[in-house]
Amino acid sequence: MASKDSGGVNPQAEEFSRRLRDAMVQRAKKISPTALEREFNLRYRGPPITVHSARKWLLGLSVPTQDKLLVLANWLDVSEEWLRWGESADMSSRLDTGGGITPQVARQKRAAYAQEERSLIQDWRLLDGRNRQIVTSIIEVLLRDQRMQRDTTRKKDAPAA
Repeated sequence: MASKDSGGVNPQAEEFSRRLRDAMVQRAKKISPTALEREFNLRYRGPPITVHSARKWLLGLSVPTQDKLLVLANWLDVSEEWLRWGESADMSSRLDTGGGITPQVARQKRAAYAQEERSLIQDWRLLDGRNRQIVTSIIEVLLRDQRMQRDTTRKKDAPAA
């Protein structure tokens, strides 16, 4: 699925590049080939990309393969479809602007949460065993605290016998 640089203009690669840069700006990521290469390689389980590859993505000279696109989409918290084709929910429509929630907004929110979960799991997998255990312990403490707060609230709200 990667586009080859044929020396001419590739509109798909240019549009991909624009969306990639827009998503990086929205997520306050530095737009540089070196930063993109570093962040991508931290998350990608396959062979690392080069700074040159990242540069070609940013300049609209090529489009990454689907497996690499998935990593970019997870990192930037956007849908693969939007990043590759410009379709699907864009970043601005993922937030509820108030009032009733339409089915489309509900689907978009579920997709955003799922994307966030995948990104967190991917980041967790990058941690060494000791740091994974620390994160797991923190989550367990937070869940216990949350349960205790919920139980306390229920006891306060329960009618007196």
